[in-house]
Amino acid sequence: MAKHFRFIRQDLVNFAGLQGNTLVEYGDITKLSGKNGEGKTSIGTGPVWTFYGTDINGSKYNPSPTTYEFDRVYAALSLEVDGEQVEFAREIDQKGKNAFFINSVPAKAKEYEEAVAALFDKEDFLAMYNPVFFFTQHWTKQREQILKYSVPPAKNEVLKEMSRTSPDEKAKDIKLNPAASKLDELMKKHSLDDLQKIHGGTGGQKSKLEKQYIAAQSRTKTLQEQLQQTSPKGGASIDLVAAQTDIAKLDAHIAEIKESMSGADENNRKINALDARIKYCMAQRELKKAQFPTLQNEPIADTCRVCKQPLQGDAVEAAKADKTRRITEFKDEFDAIVSERKELEVERASLEYIDVSEKLDEVRRLQEARQSLVDSIREAERRQLLAEQIEQARADEAATLTSLKESIFILDSIKAYRAKEAELQAAKVQSLFTRLQIRLFKFVKSSGEYEPDFSIQMDGKDYVSLSVGEKITAGLELIEVLHKQSGLIVPTFIDGIGEYTGDIVVYDQVITARAVKGQELKIESEIAVR
Repeated sequence: MAKHFRFIRQDLVNFAGLQGNTLVEYGDITKLSGKNGEGKTSIGTGPVWTFYGTDINGSKYNPSPTTYEFDRVYAALSLEVDGEQVEFAREIDQKGKNAFFINSVPAKAKEYEEAVAALFDKEDFLAMYNPVFFFTQHWTKQREQILKYSVPPAKNEVLKEMSRTSPDEKAKDIKLNPAASKLDELMKKHSLDDLQKIHGGTGGQKSKLEKQYIAAQSRTKTLQEQLQQTSPKGGASIDLVAAQTDIAKLDAHIAEIKESMSGADENNRKINALDARIKYCMAQRELKKAQFPTLQNEPIADTCRVCKQPLQGDAVEAAKADKTRRITEFKDEFDAIVSERKELEVERASLEYIDVSEKLDEVRRLQEARQSLVDSIREAERRQLLAEQIEQARADEAATLTSLKESIFILDSIKAYRAKEAELQAAKVQSLFTRLQIRLFKFVKSSGEYEPDFSIQMDGKDYVSLSVGEKITAGLELIEVLHKQSGLIVPTFIDGIGEYTGDIVVYDQVITARAVKGQELKIESEIAVR
């Protein structure tokens, strides 16, 4: 909605070089003229300082005089806002204390600032009041101000323009290309910025998949090397079914031989036990033979072993009978040992030792052949497992590569989208201007992307290279564009109008300042013919 501001009157007291009271009655055209230093720029600065306490370029400004004594610095501006009159005033006393007034009523600084801010945006007012202000801002501020009222191209418009194959192709006939179609699908769930975060950057999918793909390639190569190292010499491979059959046959043959040796083992164990027992009996017999003479020649005791008294009568006979008994028992034991040995020798003579060494050798040979087959089967199974792992690794590698290509495709599509969006937005903004050329983006070769930027040229020349008159021309065209975008109408102050030779086209009030040699300050107001 348009908002219309008109200046009615400005009262200045000891404002910069304007000593005493200075009154400006504004008309449709207000002309300020006079020699340098007469206060033309100060009058132009008055409304801005009244609103914001700055100069016409938005910098902090103190209009307190330095060449004469003063009791107060005062500036009051009466203006119409959509037909309703309001007055703002700002004052500095001799102590440097600031005071604020709205419609002659004292106001606190914050209250005053809020009342001014409710009128219009500061940058918009300054840019439309002072044709030079816009160009004094940092390029980011300039870009922000130009785009403030500009609606970015709609998603569907950008996607269709991405897919356009010829300038003559009608929008309704355009079929989305793969990149546009992919983004159309993805942007239903995520914003373009979120998609960039998901797939781009150091922590994005692309970076992760690149590392995964390198790891997948390395795993496939390692497995292939392991398979090559385990490959059988000569390239021959074992028949697993035949090998299993041969193992079964060997197991049966080994079991058969062991079964045939089971009786021999029992026979030989029995012989070994008999030989050991016979040897024991012979040792016992020799021991007895060695002990018998001692027993036989043992004298009969004639003294009691306890009391040492001589034995007499029956006691002597008892000692003789005891020796006889012991000799008889000894002979019985000797005869029993000899008898047992003879029986054992008879039984041993009936048995013959069976030699199984050849069969054991054959069993060892068969077991070695069996182990060789088992090892070959294990190697074959390992090679088969490696082959399966290689197949899976290749599948994983291919899947990772597919995902990586998908992520790269999405990022490239985002770049294409943003490039086309930048192109459309730049064209849209550029269409607002006649002689000015605006650049909103720059292409960065290192990233292959368009980044925000801002620069202005007029007729192919940078703003800093323009003459004073050309800068005014550029500023007036910019004011027109800002008006079309914001609907705001404010007076325009053109300082140095003598350097400008073009038409002055503004939407309402214009204030001009012209330097005239030797002339004192003159303020002239005119009503335009409508």
